Amino acid sequence: MLKNNKIIIVGGGPSGLFCAYLLLKEDYDVDLYDQSSGLAKKFLIAGNGGLNLTHSEKIDEFSKRYTHNESLFEDLITDFTPGDLRAFCLELGVETFVGTSGRVFPKKLKAGEILVNWSKELKAHPNFNLYLKHSLVDITQSKELTFINEEKTITAKADIIIMATGGGSWKKTGSDGKWLELMDKLKIKTTALKPMNCGFEVSWSEILIKKLDRAHLKNINISFDNHTSRGEIMITPSGIEGGGIYAISNFIRDAITESGESVTITLDLKPDLNLNQVKEKLKSKKNKDSQANHLRKSLNLDKVAITLLNEVSRDITAEMIKSLPIKLNKTNPVDEAISTSGGVLFSELSPNLESIKVPGIYFAGEMLDFEAPTGGYLLQGCFSTAYRVVSGIIS
Repeated sequence: MLKNNKIIIVGGGPSGLFCAYLLLKEDYDVDLYDQSSGLAKKFLIAGNGGLNLTHSEKIDEFSKRYTHNESLFEDLITDFTPGDLRAFCLELGVETFVGTSGRVFPKKLKAGEILVNWSKELKAHPNFNLYLKHSLVDITQSKELTFINEEKTITAKADIIIMATGGGSWKKTGSDGKWLELMDKLKIKTTALKPMNCGFEVSWSEILIKKLDRAHLKNINISFDNHTSRGEIMITPSGIEGGGIYAISNFIRDAITESGESVTITLDLKPDLNLNQVKEKLKSKKNKDSQANHLRKSLNLDKVAITLLNEVSRDITAEMIKSLPIKLNKTNPVDEAISTSGGVLFSELSPNLESIKVPGIYFAGEMLDFEAPTGGYLLQGCFSTAYRVVSGIIS
């Protein structure tokens, strides 16, 4: 594509910012619009607890995290790998390291500091223009866009449009999913947004709610159907959240949706011990010990685990410790999810993620119809789709 053609990016999250970075390196003119008052707000919030950039798994294993889009993402992540993402971070002055879990994190800088470095790189380029507080309200087949900025209507015309507006969760960060109506107008097919990496509602007793408000249970196995995740969960007054449940939340969500009923997951509170080993440790109870003290001493179970066990039954057995049933009623609301599934169908797009019906409009990031767990997979997917879009534009 000629470099004097106008490129407009809608959305200032990781996908949109990375598209801008790559295009500016090739000396294209780039205008970036975002409806928020600042860039990458969801990226900043998600990075508060430790910014997990990607994962060090081999690509064939990595791609399995994208379930029904496995083969597509194997191709995308082969083009722009976790190693490439780490190299990009280094260009921004951000050194990374691989943790014991295989996840990749920044060595020193926090999400906000990374974003400052990233923004400086973009704003220093003479071909870059940034327009904040611009909400997209219309887009036409001829690639004319209409924005609202502080009650003023602004129009812009582009030769190329990159849509990178995010999904439909955490509306306060700007990801409100309103773009679905605009896609419908363009006759670009989408599928409804659904919560992904989400928590679930549980009907806890009042006793448990008083004891375990926002309490964490670490290093357990969470199982549903044939799916198992190892990690951490958090007990909330309304249910459970956390990385351990997020990793298999799509399978649980779909089962609840299809059946219209609650489903039961199981928790293995001592995943490093087999059932017989747990039974042997339970036999060692001394008469003077209460059940809670015995569980603490023999199996190193904490207050959170013991309270959960008592929620199910006062007669705690080895079988319960290895397979504690928890009934999940429904997903938490979409806006409370870490991310969303659904969006623009890949069948509507070329291999370079360009609209077949409206050539010149490309899509990147979470507004595409894919789902990936946290742990670096979701963010890698956003970067790899952005890389594919830019590759298609500059080729």
